[in-house]
Amino acid sequence: MPHRPEKHKAPFGIHIRLKTIEAFFNSLDPSPLVERDINDTVEDYIVDCVHDAPHDASLQLVLHVPDEAAAHVGAEDVRQSVANYFSFLRDRETRRIRHLMREGREAALVGVAFLAACTVGAQALKSVHGGALFSLLAEGLLIIGWVANWRAVSIFLYEWRPMRRKMKDYDRLASLDVQIQPVPI
Repeated sequence: MPHRPEKHKAPFGIHIRLKTIEAFFNSLDPSPLVERDINDTVEDYIVDCVHDAPHDASLQLVLHVPDEAAAHVGAEDVRQSVANYFSFLRDRETRRIRHLMREGREAALVGVAFLAACTVGAQALKSVHGGALFSLLAEGLLIIGWVANWRAVSIFLYEWRPMRRKMKDYDRLASLDVQIQPVPI
């Protein structure tokens, strides 16, 4: 029976030191705590940390805040806010992938139709007119027809993959375990 590597037992800790819990959130967002957006700088830091984490490790966010700030907010409220925020980002990335795939299908449809027209045109040039010039024009039509398919090929082979990776990162972050660690001033 093949040996499977064991899942990391200890969670991967993401530690952030804050002067106030409000520094964790976007200061321009007037929403209640569980619906607030995370500060852009904090979000970037958390997402960068996820890239360093083993893919099979659970994630834990530890917010180090002064004693008096820790007493005014519950870890569950912050956890819910983090879950809501990263779930929103995951859903937004999912919509972007769907939009990109739709764009890819449209580009493929246009590209294949254009390639078919170029192929017919190239065959017509070769059959009606002989000679090197018309043969060169026919080859040019075929090349243009294939180049017209590059956008669809680029989408289906390359562009969706980083978006899916980002979506998976957001999905992991939506289930982030949050702890608030009081620290003396």
